[in-house]
Amino acid sequence: MKKIRQTTLGLALFALLAFGAAGAAAKTGSAERQRAISGVVTRVDLRARTVEVREEGSRRTISVQIPEGMTVKTNLTMAPALTIERLLPGMFITAVVQ
Repeated sequence: MKKIRQTTLGLALFALLAFGAAGAAAKTGSAERQRAISGVVTRVDLRARTVEVREEGSRRTISVQIPEGMTVKTNLTMAPALTIERLLPGMFITAVVQ
């Protein structure tokens, strides 16, 4: 009985260490993290191809650069994805940034 318990405990610790090391390796390997920003558009600058977005949760304003040809998700039902040229202040968007 004691031998089975020790073996089970050893395997559990090994699995815990193995999964922990794999998670840490995955985090350090990705140098460029991407995150989704959701919020209301406050300003659109077509020359610099940037959009100022007031985040939904934290209420801070972030400037997001949108490359040419990329679309962002909006709250519009007729056109769910729009380019920067079609965005207007007051729209709710979701963009993925690095």
